[in-house]
Amino acid sequence: MPFSFFKKKPDTFDYEESRTCRCCNNMFKGRYCNICGEKVIEPSERSFLAFLDNLLNAFTFLDGKFITSLKLLVTRPGQLSRNIADGLRVPYMKMISLFFVANFFYFLFPIFDSFNSTLFSQTNLMGEHSVRAKAIVEKEVSTRQISIEEFEEKYRAQSTNLSKLLLIVLVLVMAVTHLVINFSKKNYFFDHLLISMEFYSFHLLINMLLLPAIGLLLVRMASWVGWNWNSLLTDRVFSVPVYGLVLYFLIRAQRIFYNHKWYWAIPKAIILFYAFREVISLYRIMLFYITVWTI
Repeated sequence: MPFSFFKKKPDTFDYEESRTCRCCNNMFKGRYCNICGEKVIEPSERSFLAFLDNLLNAFTFLDGKFITSLKLLVTRPGQLSRNIADGLRVPYMKMISLFFVANFFYFLFPIFDSFNSTLFSQTNLMGEHSVRAKAIVEKEVSTRQISIEEFEEKYRAQSTNLSKLLLIVLVLVMAVTHLVINFSKKNYFFDHLLISMEFYSFHLLINMLLLPAIGLLLVRMASWVGWNWNSLLTDRVFSVPVYGLVLYFLIRAQRIFYNHKWYWAIPKAIILFYAFREVISLYRIMLFYITVWTI
């Protein structure tokens, strides 16, 4: 029959048959052991078609849960963490999984180097720190007797690896900041950790990926008609919508996750915003020194 391959197959599994779990020897009925959760493997699941189906799922792990989570992340910041903290978890990705997916895409397509800061940024674009960093790099190149190109390549590889690990530190720092300014709410530290991971997932996916992608598209489209819109992607211009979106998230999160009134949500969000900016600056400096020390 045409297209029968795409039709949903009838469920012929015998849910009433008693089975012994191969993992814990518990007697149970149904597809899954009610003690350890081990699944009953049917002969059809060992077929080549089943293998192809699992392979497809592996490459399309961003399923409906990711879309649902991302939609909530953008439209109602803090609601995803609130739902998960309240025990409503099945419709959404695990927060830790969402955070690492955001990390994966950011480091795969690093349009801006806010977190995987390049050697050029460290030695040219960070004020007084750049002066010190440039002197350190010159000394390292001289001591190691290698070219600046070789040093830069070693720095890039090590910095990328370290920056992924140090992002966890940023999440922990923000969680502690949330704990301090919302101490009266008596939340568990896990709750503050949730909203911190949600924030950095939002920041990486929206501010560090989607926003610059839109900027690049606008610059490219403008170049087709002879306009130069490269200034859209400079730090001075790009930081305006980024900071606006950061404040949007923080204010909404204070309202939705912590259930604050506006007159409390806004000042607390501003404190978090300035703390975020300072921590990012310290993070980039710390990343430089740790990278140089561990190359």
